[in-house]
Amino acid sequence: MVLSLDDFLATRILEIAVHSDDLAVSVDVPTPALPVPATDAVLALLTRLAAHRHGPTAVLRAFSRAERAPTTITAI
Repeated sequence: MVLSLDDFLATRILEIAVHSDDLAVSVDVPTPALPVPATDAVLALLTRLAAHRHGPTAVLRAFSRAERAPTTITAI
């Protein structure tokens, strides 16, 4: 499989976001804030992955209606 440069960079930003949170939690410090464009890219990618995995209706409900949301929505 060949990734475009944009897709490759998006996956690296996702890894940085997830692993920086993991590291911060493991040493009991606040998770460092990422720049807004990086956060936007990561949230967009995670949303698309979750919708692919669970369906768009489940993701919509998880984001908007807690009482009708599935028990869990995970992207990875």
